[in-house]
Amino acid sequence: MKKIYFLAVAAIFSTASFAQVSEQGNAIARDSKTINLSKASTKTPTDTVSWTPGGSAKWLPGEFAVGGQVWNYGYTGGGYVYGVNISTNEINQCAQGYLNLNAASFGVEGILAWFTGKTDNSGGNSNITFSLWTMAANAAFSHDGTNWNQDYNGPSTQVASTSLNITAIDTVWPNFTWAPFSSVATISGSDFAASVDGTAAKAANDTIGLISDADGEGYRYAFHRVAVASNNWYVTDDLFGGLDNNIAIWPVIDENFVGVEDVEFFNGMQLSAFPNPVVDQTTISYNLEHNMTAVKLVVYDMTGKEVFTQNFGGQAQGSYNVAIDASEFTAGNYFYSLIADNNRLTKRMVVTK
Repeated sequence: MKKIYFLAVAAIFSTASFAQVSEQGNAIARDSKTINLSKASTKTPTDTVSWTPGGSAKWLPGEFAVGGQVWNYGYTGGGYVYGVNISTNEINQCAQGYLNLNAASFGVEGILAWFTGKTDNSGGNSNITFSLWTMAANAAFSHDGTNWNQDYNGPSTQVASTSLNITAIDTVWPNFTWAPFSSVATISGSDFAASVDGTAAKAANDTIGLISDADGEGYRYAFHRVAVASNNWYVTDDLFGGLDNNIAIWPVIDENFVGVEDVEFFNGMQLSAFPNPVVDQTTISYNLEHNMTAVKLVVYDMTGKEVFTQNFGGQAQGSYNVAIDASEFTAGNYFYSLIADNNRLTKRMVVTK
């Protein structure tokens, strides 16, 4: 369901007309691919995207790609809407916002992103920056049909940042790119956003592009930063004259936060795995703050493949434990997610052998 969040705050000022800061008509839906997590491709050294059709699944966050497909939105003339493009407005940074419904405080250890393509013309001489932001009222511009008004929740204060060399950006379908922070970053009660910035890549004549879900599946909580407008944040849906997506950029909650022993809940959920790191067996424990519907537990590997899935349907308030047999898992990073009431809490799990 498309959700629109209105702020009960008057606009603090207006700027130029839509025609002067607009990307309307510049988004091109180049291709869409059906999500097929059970048949993940093997990584190849050519770093080309090998889309594999078939099957359907819901993806991160709770309502990402509800139609079972992911999309590559290109930019007229070259590049990507979500990534590096040729726009004279210099909009090479995009962010996905997240609601913190319980105003919880928690830690984020890094950002997980899903890329659709790149060109490395510089020979590995550019970096991509991943950042975590707090959100604030009147931090982003929306459009009322005539003017831009700075009246919308948007990325406000950068909490943490890290960079990866462009050679580390994985575009082999359906692999993730994992960008850990040097230390856990804390969000204290606010909504938050995760961003990917390809400005340095653009300067080096490189490109990167991110996956999104379909137009109309978003929450109007995706944003672009417009450099020619003093690096202001704009609601993507308005900037492109109607392009309401969720971007495949996900903060990963640190294992030491909103666990089953904590007082706080994140969107009504607590989640832990013990032991972690895992050798052969682990138990994923979770608490529900209230009765919830469509409860589901999923473990993913770094290729996006579901290595464990269990649907519980509706569950009552309380504590639950699920035993996970990891004896057949290869060593490496995994991400486990609890989905309930169309919200998602994701953490990282490490398997060692």
